[in-house]
Amino acid sequence: MRNYISNAELEELGEGIILGYTGGKAAKLERVDIEGLITDYLGLLIEYEQFAEDDVSKIGFLANGTTPLQICRGGKKMAKVFSRGTIVLDRYLLRAEESGRRRFTLAHEAAHWLLERHNPLQAAFRIEYDCEQEYSVKELQQFCNIRESQADRLAAVILMPGCTVRGALRRYAGTERLRVYGSTVFARTEKAAMQRMADRMGVSWSALFYRLKELNLLEYRDVQEYLSGELKLGVVPFE
Repeated sequence: MRNYISNAELEELGEGIILGYTGGKAAKLERVDIEGLITDYLGLLIEYEQFAEDDVSKIGFLANGTTPLQICRGGKKMAKVFSRGTIVLDRYLLRAEESGRRRFTLAHEAAHWLLERHNPLQAAFRIEYDCEQEYSVKELQQFCNIRESQADRLAAVILMPGCTVRGALRRYAGTERLRVYGSTVFARTEKAAMQRMADRMGVSWSALFYRLKELNLLEYRDVQEYLSGELKLGVVPFE
């Protein structure tokens, strides 16, 4: 199965999309208008429904025009076929507290659409598997894992382009790289800057943290430096 797209390729593809959508002004962005990008730039539709799938973890759906989605309308469960190129999200994601999750789910489904256009081998595999069932369960699981991983990575690039993240670092942290102790410990100042960045960009703390790691924008220090410097531990010798 030749489905591999490198991380470097995903970075370039995602940043190119944002630069195209913003007319080259991505570095000045604070928050990507993901709905506008999907509808105005990609030409896709967005709809919200109450999902009624057996798999309760399914909260987003990219319609292909033939596969039905189980939804609930007026208290009744029904199978609905949406037009090709429609992104359908579970209605509960419209809640204010689900904003970050909604934005990432939209970007994830848009990424699937982009990847299928960018790498038609993926779409061809899906059709061939559905029609002829030539592949083993293990091969299908491997393929699905690759597709989901690639969609997640591209979604992260779209919501947090490298130039946008670097600009946010300069604005909110006054630095080119954010200091972290060990691999996950942030001092109070850096933690506050991270939260401001995440809030302004409309993403979760964890999504921004992983994005900073991907972009090599973390400056790693020994955790003992934090314990002795920030927390003032070990200043008085133990007797």
